[in-house]
Amino acid sequence: MKFFIKKEVIMKPLSRLSSYLSISSKKPILSNVLINLKNNLLVFTVTNLNIEMNFFVNLSCNQVIRSGLTTVNIHKLYDLCKTFLDSSNLLFFLFNKRLRISCLNSKFYLSTLPVDDFPIFDRKFKYKYKLSINIELFKKIIDAIYFSISDQDVHFYLNGMLFDYRINFFTVTTDSYRMSIYKLPFDDIFLDNIKNNFSFILPKKLVLELSRFLNIIDNKKKIFLFVGSNKVKIFFSKFKIYSNLIDGTFPDYKYILSSTKQYCYIDLDFLNFKNSIIRSSVVMDNTYNYVTFYIKKNLFKVVSNNFYNDEVIEKLIISYNGRSLEISFNVKYILDIVCSIKKSSLIRFFFRDKLSIAKFVDLNNKFVNYMVMPVKL
Repeated sequence: MKFFIKKEVIMKPLSRLSSYLSISSKKPILSNVLINLKNNLLVFTVTNLNIEMNFFVNLSCNQVIRSGLTTVNIHKLYDLCKTFLDSSNLLFFLFNKRLRISCLNSKFYLSTLPVDDFPIFDRKFKYKYKLSINIELFKKIIDAIYFSISDQDVHFYLNGMLFDYRINFFTVTTDSYRMSIYKLPFDDIFLDNIKNNFSFILPKKLVLELSRFLNIIDNKKKIFLFVGSNKVKIFFSKFKIYSNLIDGTFPDYKYILSSTKQYCYIDLDFLNFKNSIIRSSVVMDNTYNYVTFYIKKNLFKVVSNNFYNDEVIEKLIISYNGRSLEISFNVKYILDIVCSIKKSSLIRFFFRDKLSIAKFVDLNNKFVNYMVMPVKL
């Protein structure tokens, strides 16, 4: 293996690929990147056994001297490459089981591990469904609802994001105490020859990595998903990702969504509401981690306190003429909601009583619904 490549071509993908892998992996090969050069196509591959990520670079004939493949520690490779100037032309040369990287008068030698030890994801699976989504929309979906994905829950099907197609297309996340639902507009989705209902669950790790990767991709492009029975292939720009899917039956989110249609609601100025929640969270601790909403005629009051007798009281003027009510929530859950909404003027708060699930809707983006269970005090 011997080739030239510009530093600026590989730094962003190397940054993303290296951040994905653990430095302290128990298996050294899992901290390595597989570098494969064949027919002027250069491929960087990393894996954690459940998810495999690939980055493709097309080289010119002048850049390629000899094809080949090897594995090298990606963290060392990234830390080394970022020290060069952005305009640097790097020479990669595999010699005597070491990878030499040369730039001007500098030469560095990195040890390698056998290519046969590098685990390759099973790529022969047959996909049942193919869909494509605009990258800008896909990022909006993740940013809007990823925070309510459960983390290492014993109900493993909660540890991911549901994609569900039944007349309408929904993405859903939940940790049993809250649920976020994004209804996708059909104009922004392409479904290839799909006639039946289908659903699949992307694991949390993959969702978070996609969010990071898509930040370096042109928003005008599309992301393609090829979905099999238990695996998925995702392709966008110069990246290709293989992953296992989470197998399980997701909770009936449509029943919860429809149950709030008969609720009372009030409209709140979003900026005032957001700031009141942020200020209320200042006095929170592990014992006192809830905020209480007091709803009265034309008045919405936000109250929080703690063991040290600190207290925050916020009052918002509203248009409301119903019965008085007092509802408490985990302040972190409400904080996640208001921080996930980027631009808004009004937020609609649906409620029934102090024990029933509540709903928050951004009136500037009615595709998103946030459900939160109250705290029983």
